[in-house]
Amino acid sequence: MALYTFYTTIMAVIHLVKYRKMGSPVLSAAKAINLATAMVSMLALETAMLTEFDTNGPEFRRIMTGTTGAAVCIFVVAMAAFMMISSTKKLKKLQPGSSQA
Repeated sequence: MALYTFYTTIMAVIHLVKYRKMGSPVLSAAKAINLATAMVSMLALETAMLTEFDTNGPEFRRIMTGTTGAAVCIFVVAMAAFMMISSTKKLKKLQPGSSQA
């Protein structure tokens, strides 16, 4: 599970950068979704590892999982907001009658 998680995370970051340079919003959105999936996979790996190897008790496990889960959630929401703002700006430029600078 760990190998899969690290592989998907690394590949998601590489592809996100690669396809962003191409300028295709559809491919960029697909790769952003892959990155969000990789982050959730990282959270699942953390949960599994803490359940199996934790020696600090359930309180530590709950704090760590909650903190990481909140960080992943904030990351995904921020990425979605960025994509919506970016696409709105690009769509406004494409509408007829708007000044294309």
